[in-house]
Amino acid sequence: MNTMSSMKRQWIEDGMVEVGLDEAGRGSLWGRLYVGAVVMSPEDEAYFDNGVALKQITDSKKLTRRRRAILADFIKENAIEAVVEWSEPEEIDTLNILRADMAAMHRALRSMMVPFQRILIDGDHWVPWADAAGDIVPGITIVEGDAHSLPIAAASIIAKEAHDDWVREMVAANPELDERYGFASNMGYGTAKHMEGLTTWGATPQHRKSFAPVARVLGSTAATIKTKKPLFKHHL
Repeated sequence: MNTMSSMKRQWIEDGMVEVGLDEAGRGSLWGRLYVGAVVMSPEDEAYFDNGVALKQITDSKKLTRRRRAILADFIKENAIEAVVEWSEPEEIDTLNILRADMAAMHRALRSMMVPFQRILIDGDHWVPWADAAGDIVPGITIVEGDAHSLPIAAASIIAKEAHDDWVREMVAANPELDERYGFASNMGYGTAKHMEGLTTWGATPQHRKSFAPVARVLGSTAATIKTKKPLFKHHL
């Protein structure tokens, strides 16, 4: 195997099929949390460019928007399988962000068609997942996994693209989301513009009201804006 990328193709080089998991939007105050699940071939020969583009796959936060979009397309076209799932704000507020993240990751694994024998998870927390036969699939948590594992980095990229695409769709259908909260640039994160909008306009139905910055600003204030859903649904 020619390891052109500094990323690990397989966390344990024993031939087992590994799926990488990562999320985007976990720290946002508004909107969905997205999860990516990706199985990548460890062999350069499996890629049309003999693995050259794999060197560019890294933590999605370190990529420009344009480069991330290009790599997301590459991953979706070249991965053995690439899946996105999400958690709605209601689920996040009901379960808490960590449990909602795990629930979305489990949904992503259930939706995969390719059999896998090992799960690689970005971070330091994991809730064991069982396959259709009821067998627990081994999981390995990797702190800063998107900087060390190719499938986790790929998952981070498609999750980030899916998250930001959804935010842009919501803003296109509801321009006041950008005018009042700055979502076109902050993607729902707690910037000064966002917090100013919360203080002035209150919350939308998609705000995560269990998050301390939102709860602190709003108190018991009811939502003031009803947002329209986009006419199309994000998909890979």
